[in-house]
Amino acid sequence: MVKPYFRISVGLLVVVVAAIVLASCGLDLGGPGGPGVIRVTLASPYGPDGAAVLELTGGVGPSVVASELGDTFFEHAGGTTRVVVILHQPGRIEFTVRVEDVGAKPTVTLVQVADGANQLRTSLSDYEVDLEQLEDMTSSRQRRLP
Repeated sequence: MVKPYFRISVGLLVVVVAAIVLASCGLDLGGPGGPGVIRVTLASPYGPDGAAVLELTGGVGPSVVASELGDTFFEHAGGTTRVVVILHQPGRIEFTVRVEDVGAKPTVTLVQVADGANQLRTSLSDYEVDLEQLEDMTSSRQRRLP
């Protein structure tokens, strides 16, 4: 006869092992996957910005980057997409990007930021980058870097 606490322990062990195996396969159990659109928003501790250069690595499609607030330019090479956003009026830097898997959001690196008077920010350490999954693209203002 198997004791009840032993059955629970074996069942728990099976669940834990299955979760570890699935995680090691690269499956994201935290949300839906597949292609989609992510909004990238730069939170400035210094007030309105005029322009920014960012690099996105992982899961980024090479041809769809857009901003409603200004012009975007981008170049995709070797798994990294460099994005330049130039706002029409100083404000919050944000843009959308199509990714191959919304469950595996890209890594974003802030390269440079200019303030509303086009002066480079001396420090980028207090900036934060937020990523938010969207339903679809809402803008077609996009250009490839020459």
